[in-house]
Amino acid sequence: MAPDDSNSNFKDKDDQSENDDLFSHYSFKNDDDFKDPDVDDDRNQPFKERERNGIENENLENDFFKDSDFEFKDYEDEEYDVNGIRNVRVKSKRKRRRIILSAILIMSILVVVAIGIVFGYRYIKNKFFSKDNATTSTTQQSILVPSTLKLGKDLNIVIACAGNNLLEPELNSVIFSKYSSAKTEMISLCIPINTLMEIPGFGLDSVNKSVELGGPDLLKLTLKNNLGMDVNNYMLMDIVNIVNKLEGMNLKLDENITITASDGSKIDLKQGDNIINGDTALSFLNYFSGVNADVPVASISKQKILLDSLAKKIIGEKEGDLAKNFTKINDYIDTDLNLEELSELVSTIAGLDSEKNKSYALEGSTVELEGKTFYVPDVTKIADIFNQQNVIQDGDQQPATTGDTLTLSVLNGVGIKGIAGKTSELLKGLKFGDGKLKYNVTTVGDADNYKYALTQIILKSGESNMMAAAEDIKKILKVGNITTQEGSTQSTDIVVIIGKDFNYEAALTSISETSAEETTASTSSSDTQTTESTQSVFDVNVLNGEGTQGIAATVKGILEDNLNKNGKTIKVVEAKNANNFSYSQTKIITFTDKEGIQDIAKKIKDVLGVGVISDSTNNVDKVDITVIIGSDYTK
Repeated sequence: MAPDDSNSNFKDKDDQSENDDLFSHYSFKNDDDFKDPDVDDDRNQPFKERERNGIENENLENDFFKDSDFEFKDYEDEEYDVNGIRNVRVKSKRKRRRIILSAILIMSILVVVAIGIVFGYRYIKNKFFSKDNATTSTTQQSILVPSTLKLGKDLNIVIACAGNNLLEPELNSVIFSKYSSAKTEMISLCIPINTLMEIPGFGLDSVNKSVELGGPDLLKLTLKNNLGMDVNNYMLMDIVNIVNKLEGMNLKLDENITITASDGSKIDLKQGDNIINGDTALSFLNYFSGVNADVPVASISKQKILLDSLAKKIIGEKEGDLAKNFTKINDYIDTDLNLEELSELVSTIAGLDSEKNKSYALEGSTVELEGKTFYVPDVTKIADIFNQQNVIQDGDQQPATTGDTLTLSVLNGVGIKGIAGKTSELLKGLKFGDGKLKYNVTTVGDADNYKYALTQIILKSGESNMMAAAEDIKKILKVGNITTQEGSTQSTDIVVIIGKDFNYEAALTSISETSAEETTASTSSSDTQTTESTQSVFDVNVLNGEGTQGIAATVKGILEDNLNKNGKTIKVVEAKNANNFSYSQTKIITFTDKEGIQDIAKKIKDVLGVGVISDSTNNVDKVDITVIIGSDYTK
C-alpha cells in the first residue's frame, strides 16, 4: 500500500513545532490516518467502518492504545513523570508535614522525660530521704521548731492584737510583758487602747494610733517615751485568722461573763471551758479594751487570759503540734523575734503557773478632749507593779546632796486660773542636802494653748544633771512626759507645762519621803517644834477649795474666834484659793510633829463640823496645818 500524503504532512507538522502537545502527532485528520503500514488492512479500516462491518470488540485489544494505558494505578511509580511540577509540590508538602510532625513528637518526648525526671526525683527523695527533713521551713511544709522550749534570757515585749488586717491594723489590745529568766516570772501591764500619749512626730493621740501611723516600732517608742518602759521587741497578731486557722481555741474563765459583739448581740461565756472562734475572740478583746464605758478599766487584765489560752492552743498536746500550728498561723504574726525566740516565748507563756504569770491594768483617769474620751495614765503606779529599777526611771533614785541650781519656767497648759503659780510654789523651796536651792523659778505664765492633756517636762539638753532634775520634778508632780530639745533657744534649763493629768492636791499631799526637801523640812520642823512648843501657837493656812467667794476669809475668822478664846493657839497665815474648786471633802492636813497638833486638828474639825484629817511632809508654805474647804462644808 502506497503511503498517504497525509502522513508526510503529519511529519512536517511535527517538525514545525516541538512545543506541541505530546500527542499532537496523533491528531488524525481522516480515516486513512488510522492506517498503519505494518498491520493488515483490516486493522487499517476506519473505526466507524469496522464497527459497521461488525468487527468484534475483542479485536481491539491488539490496538496500539489500550484503555488500561490510561488508568493511573500508581502515580508514585517510577513510570510517572517525577519531574512534573504537581509531583514536586506534593512531595514538598509531605516533607514539611513530616518535619513538623517529627518536631512535635520530639518535643512531646522531651516534656514527658522532664516530667518523669521531676516527679521521679521527688518520689525518690520523699521515699528514701524525707524522714529526717520532713519539717523544713516552706509554706507547704511544717516549720521546724522544737516541741519544748523555754526562754533563757530576759525579754521586754509589747504584744498587740488587731482584727483581720495587719496592713491597716485596728488595735484592740496592747500588753507590755516583762519576763525575768532568773525568776522564771512574767509580769504584764494591760494598757487601754485609748490611753492618751505623746506619739513621737505626731503629737497627742491614743496609743493605738501609733501603730496605724508608724507601725509596731512607733508603738515601742511611744511606750518608752511616755511610760518609761524599755521595750525591746514587739509582736502584732491578727487574732481572727489565727484562732480560725487553729480551728478554734479553749477560753477558760473563772466566772460567767456576758460580752457584747460588734453587731450589738450578746455572747454568754460560762465559767470554765469555752470553745470560741476568731470572731468571738475579737469581740472579747474589744469588750475589755478599755473604751467601753460600762466596763471597769481594771477588767482589761482579762485580755491576758485570752492570750495565755491562745499560747496553750499553739503549743498543742503532742509532739509536732507546735511546728504544725506555726505553719498555719505564721502569715498572721508580725514580729521582730526570730522563729526560735517566738517559739520560746509561746512555750514559756503556756508553761507558766498563775503565781509566775501576773497581769495588771494600767491605772489612771478619763479626760474629754475635743469631743473624745481619753484615758490618762497614772505613771507613778508602774514602778510598784514591776518593782525594779530601769522599768521606769523614777522612784528609786537617791536624792542628790548637792548640785547646780537650774532655771525653771512653769506654764499653765490647762486654763485653770493660778495653777502655774501654785505649781511653782511646790518647786521653789526644794533644796539639795547642803541647803542650796535646786530650782530658780524665773517664769510663771500661760502656755501657747490650754489643750495640754499630759504635763510636759522639757529639757534644754540631755545632760545628766538636767535628767536627774526632770526625774525629781516628775516625782513631785506625780506626772510628766520628759523630752529633750537639744540645740533649742529655750530660755530656761527646764520648762514645765501643766497638763490636764496634773492633780495639785495629790502633789501637795504626797511628796516622796526620800527627797532632799523632806530632809531639810524635817530638820526645820524639829527646830520649830522646840521653839514654838512653849508658845502653843500653830500656823494655819485656809484655802477655798469649793469656789464660794470669800469662804476662806470667813472660815479664817470662825477658826480664830473659836480657837483663840482662851489664848492664842492658832495663827492664820493666809486665806486664799486652792488650786481648783473641785474639792468635795474638806481637808485638814498636818505638816509638823509639834506637840498638840493632832488635838488642834480635831478642834478645827469640830468647829467646822466636817473634814478629813491627814498628814503630809510637803510643807511648801511652812505652816503647821492647811485647811482646804470643800463643798461638804457649805451644804
